[in-house]
Amino acid sequence: MQLKSYILGELDPRDKKRLKQVKVICKQENDLIPIDKFHAAFVYHHSDNTEDYKMAYQLADAAAEAPSLQEHYQVQWLRKAAYDRWMISIGKPEKFNTQGKFSVDLE
Repeated sequence: MQLKSYILGELDPRDKKRLKQVKVICKQENDLIPIDKFHAAFVYHHSDNTEDYKMAYQLADAAAEAPSLQEHYQVQWLRKAAYDRWMISIGKPEKFNTQGKFSVDLE
């Protein structure tokens, strides 16, 4: 299944390129620092498939648990948004109501 925005449509070519680059970095780097996990999660979150949404959540969750980022609003929000997007992509309801403009495309 793919999650598609009513507004955005298909994944932008620049986003595809960024996602590809981030996947290479994440495979090469075993010990990303928390802020790098947040930035990588943000890129994964803007993908168009379930596995990337799951990875976005895992990275955002790890970043949000870091003591240095526990009070960082954007990190905490991304953890929730990535979780919701992942859940919607597997046909489950969102928990934090962060994905109001998105729907599941069951093509």
